[in-house]
Amino acid sequence: MVNVERMVKNFVNMAKISSPSLKEREVADYIKRELESIGLEVLEDNAGDKTGGNSGNIIGILRAPGKKKVLLSAHMDTVLPCDKVTPIIENGVIKSDGTTVLGGDDKAGIANIIEAIRVIKENNIDHPEIIVVCSIAEEIGLLGAKNFEIEKYSPDYSFILDSSGKPGIAIVQTPYSAKGQIKIIGRPAHAGIAPENGINALTVAAHAITKLKLGRIDSETTSNIGVVRGGEAVNIVMPEVTLQYEARSFSGEKLDNLLKETADIFETVAKEFGASVENGVEKGYSGYHLKEDDEILRYFEKACSNVGMDYVTKSTGGGSDSNIYNEKGYKALTLAIGMTKVHTKEEYIEIQDMVNITKLVVEILREIA
Repeated sequence: MVNVERMVKNFVNMAKISSPSLKEREVADYIKRELESIGLEVLEDNAGDKTGGNSGNIIGILRAPGKKKVLLSAHMDTVLPCDKVTPIIENGVIKSDGTTVLGGDDKAGIANIIEAIRVIKENNIDHPEIIVVCSIAEEIGLLGAKNFEIEKYSPDYSFILDSSGKPGIAIVQTPYSAKGQIKIIGRPAHAGIAPENGINALTVAAHAITKLKLGRIDSETTSNIGVVRGGEAVNIVMPEVTLQYEARSFSGEKLDNLLKETADIFETVAKEFGASVENGVEKGYSGYHLKEDDEILRYFEKACSNVGMDYVTKSTGGGSDSNIYNEKGYKALTLAIGMTKVHTKEEYIEIQDMVNITKLVVEILREIA
C-alpha cells in the first residue's frame, strides 16, 4: 500500500529545504501545500510570533466526527549545518553528501505521516479523527510544542515520530531537565603588577567544579558543564567566567536535590574567595513514565503485532515534544522511525525503515478507529 517512490521523493524534497530552528518558513509552506493536496484542513498557529520565528506550527486535520482523536506529530526544524542539503540514495539508504546533516530528524517523520494519511485515504481505511502537527523549534527547547494549544484539539492519544532506532520501539520514559548559565563574578586587576588585588573568577569556578557531581551521577541522573567562557586579556585577572550547565534525571526529586547542591557549592566557594554568583539555571521540560498497561501502549503493541514487528519499550536520556504534551495532560508516545547518527554529517535513514514505520502508523490508526 505504501508508495515508496512517492514517500522518498517527498522526504528528499523537504530535506533539501534549509530549516534551522525559528527559520522554518520555506519548509512550512511546502508542508502546507502537501497537506492541502491530500484534503486536510490546514492551519498555522501563532507559535512563531511567540518564539521569534518566521513560521508557526503547521496543523492539518482529517475529520472523523464522533470518533476518537489521534495527534500525529514531527518537527520541521533541523540542527546545523542544514544549508544546501544534497540527499544521496545508495543501496536502499538515504544520506547526505557529508557536508551537512540529512534532516531525517525529523523530516522523515513528516514524510511518514503524510504517506500514512495518503494510504488511508486511497484505500478507504477506517480511521479516527487525525490531527497532524508539524512543530517548530524542537531542537532548541521544544518551543513549538510548548506554544501549541493542544487543548483546542484535545487528542485522545498522541504519537510523536521522533526517535532513533528501528520501527517498533516506543519511548516510554524520558527525564526531567534543567539548564542555563552560572556566572562567577570576581574582580579584575593587572595580572603582572597587582594580581593580589584581583579575584580570578576562573579560580573560583575551578575550586567549585572539583566539588560538583558531574557526568553519570547514578542510573537515573546526569550532570554536565558543556561550555566555559571568560576573560578579557592575558594580563588581566579574569573578572568573570560563565559556565553553561545542564542536568537531567528520571526522578524529579533527584533533579531538584542536584540543582540545590550545585547552587550551594557555587555560593559557598564564591563567598570564600570574595566573589559572587549569578545562577541562571532553570528547570525545563518534565519527564514522563508510561506504564505497561497504558491504553496508548496497548494500541501500539497490537499494531506492531498486526504488521509483524517486534514491540519494544525503552527509556531515553533525551526529550521530545511528547514531554510537553504529557506534561499538559495529553497522553503522548514517541516512536522510533529509523533515523541514525542524527545531529551529525553521517546521518542516514534506511528506506525500508521509512516503509515500516508508515505501515505501523496506518495500523495504529486502524486499531484506534
